Amino acid sequence: MTEKQHEPGDDLLRALEILNAADASGDDDPEIEAALRTLVRLLPSASPRQDFSGRVIASVQQAPLSPGRRKLRSRRRAIITSLTGAAAAAVTGTLLWTTGFLRIPVAEIFLLVVQSGTLAVRSVTFMLDMLRFVDRAARVLTAVLTSREMLSVVGTAAFLSVLSVAALKRLVSSSQPLRQRESMKC
Repeated sequence: MTEKQHEPGDDLLRALEILNAADASGDDDPEIEAALRTLVRLLPSASPRQDFSGRVIASVQQAPLSPGRRKLRSRRRAIITSLTGAAAAAVTGTLLWTTGFLRIPVAEIFLLVVQSGTLAVRSVTFMLDMLRFVDRAARVLTAVLTSREMLSVVGTAAFLSVLSVAALKRLVSSSQPLRQRESMKC
């Protein structure tokens, strides 16, 4: 028997079979690495010539179309169609404007845009005024809380306010008749 000679196609098929049979867990398997090296070795090393894409497009354009197929539209036709559509829309708009059908909706849309712009300007100015107020209030609070004298005054005022509310509550509860207080507890 004579020994069978290996062809590159046999090596390629064997490498692909090894890679297809490999599972994800065996990344360090030497057989998988050998199969990958075989694939890389068998890949063509030369890149196509510079005019490859131009030659492919020229041959496709020159080849006859199969029955039932049409040629693709040219760009010139698409440009002419879009210009015709724009001209038709302009003529239709002009006719509607001159007859008065389009004036009222256009005026309403314009009025809506102007009112929206005015509302936006008012909202922004209101927000700016609020930010200025918050900035001023923050400056005052910072000045008050960083000064020991002012902090003691604010603390004393808060303490006196709590004390006066407690005294007022006690005064009001003591001035109510006994029966009314008992009925309120139930």
